[in-house]
Amino acid sequence: MTVQDREESPTRERTRRAILRAAIGVLAAHPGAAVGEVAEAAGVARSTLHRYYPDRAALEAAVGAFVLAEYGAAVQRARPGEGTGLAAYTRLCGELLDAQEVFAWWMRTEVTDEMPAETDSDRQVAAVVRRGHDDGSIDPSLDAEWLTNHIWCGLFAAFHLPDQSGRRTPRETRDMCLRTLVKAARA
Repeated sequence: MTVQDREESPTRERTRRAILRAAIGVLAAHPGAAVGEVAEAAGVARSTLHRYYPDRAALEAAVGAFVLAEYGAAVQRARPGEGTGLAAYTRLCGELLDAQEVFAWWMRTEVTDEMPAETDSDRQVAAVVRRGHDDGSIDPSLDAEWLTNHIWCGLFAAFHLPDQSGRRTPRETRDMCLRTLVKAARA
């Protein structure tokens, strides 16, 4: 039984999250990086990392599950059932942008089949778009699949194409991406 299978103390939970977030940052940027680099980035000893995740496969599986859970949490924080479709879509895009460093795992160059084809969160996003079609706030010529993919393209651009000129702060980049996503969806 691994540490994450047991009920975790707040300290263990913080350590687990630090390892997973470090793994996302290190392995998304450098898929071949050593597990020791993940431990160093997390600020833990290699032996600590191995107590939580005995091998790289276990670590990567845990990262995949963590990212999927964070996606679900972001969708819930957006309160998808409240307001117009466009209002919920705007909140959703904002929540995803605010957690984009986690979603870097899904945006790495080495794509795997680890994510389910459609999740409950995906269905909630599609329902938001359909509600926007019905209430007239989202352009009905843009279907849910297109707008969902557009969100991920925006996240990819905001994460991987930072302002190289130094004219924009990360917050300005986030706000520009959000504005672009919402303007494109608006009816």
